[in-house]
Amino acid sequence: MRSSSVVVLARVPSYDRQAVGRAVRRSLELLGVDGRGRSSAGASLALRPLLAPGASANGAPAAPGTGPVLLKPNLLAAVPPEEGVTTHPVVFAETARALRERGYDLAYGDSPGFGHRLGPAARRCGLAAEADRLGIPLADFEQGADVHWPKGVVHRQFHVARSVLGARALVNLPKLKTHGLTTVTGALKNTFGVIPGFRKAEYHVTHPDLEGFSRMLADLNGLVRSGLVVMDAICAMEGNGPRGGTLVPLGLLIVSDDAVAVDAVACRIMGIDADRVPVLRMAEEAGIGCASGGRIEIRGDPIEGFAGRRFALPPVHIARKMPGFLFRAAKGLMVPKPSIVVSRCRRCGECVKACPVRPKALSQEPGAVPRYEFGRCIRCFCCQESCPHGAVEILPAPLAGLFDRG
Repeated sequence: MRSSSVVVLARVPSYDRQAVGRAVRRSLELLGVDGRGRSSAGASLALRPLLAPGASANGAPAAPGTGPVLLKPNLLAAVPPEEGVTTHPVVFAETARALRERGYDLAYGDSPGFGHRLGPAARRCGLAAEADRLGIPLADFEQGADVHWPKGVVHRQFHVARSVLGARALVNLPKLKTHGLTTVTGALKNTFGVIPGFRKAEYHVTHPDLEGFSRMLADLNGLVRSGLVVMDAICAMEGNGPRGGTLVPLGLLIVSDDAVAVDAVACRIMGIDADRVPVLRMAEEAGIGCASGGRIEIRGDPIEGFAGRRFALPPVHIARKMPGFLFRAAKGLMVPKPSIVVSRCRRCGECVKACPVRPKALSQEPGAVPRYEFGRCIRCFCCQESCPHGAVEILPAPLAGLFDRG
């Protein structure tokens, strides 16, 4: 268990390539990385092996990866970078350059959501062009293998992309945004993308309540560990995130070797109480990283220069305080639900495709606005996350205010 962690805050007003490059390199220096890809004496950063000790694949102990270091951006969907939904290509490229200078071989990849293919998504998001210029190959995130994780609390086996399992280390490149289910999507949530394609939907169905889903994320981050996190918060997102929210020019990179600490500091900057993000508490209790402010040392720019603006959040998800059986019984009255704004809906059907339950909680007649069957809806908000037009919003639960005053 870590006793403390270092988080570096780097002010970057825009996606100017030179400014981002300087910020990344300075952040690595403050974390103590020398020019040969090794941690200097007394430094906090070393790219740890990706899989935690004790993991096993195909019944045998998982061997340390010998492949390249894997860059893992947020590639939620195939959208241009100016929409602020995915990791910006300049942050991706300048992190890659800084690591390449330090002697690391690199590959990159992610598992985009809801039927988007990795190759087209990477091109549309601007990452493929940067990777091509740097000669960084695209990893395979479609083929996976089962990995046993004996320390998992609710999930002791994960289906993980084979290219992840073969990597020497993981460099986590999340985008700071609000999220309908987890309140915040950052480094811990970004790790969910190591699970291939539609296999992610299975985890939503298995863990429909926030407590169970957060525990699953904590288990996954215990198994698949980030060696370095460079969070793109130069342009963040609030409100109806992670795809349909409002952009916030925060002008910040958050860098650490501790994914938990990065998310905890990000929450502090966003004005979010830690109890809104139960995965932070769970990950700290599991010894994955530090979430408590007294255990995090901040270097670089002072946090006071970024904190103070409370981000607009999705409606309170009262399910974070509810056990699974109560969630299922009372979700209609105490849990927010998705709703389609008819004036924005383009009848594209992406929300229907994204619904993970069977039979689906959404149906659509040809050319019509999709309709919900809320008795089937598990409130995972995959429909809201997948909508390319911001037409799915989250409505507060009728009785949530009686149980939650925060």
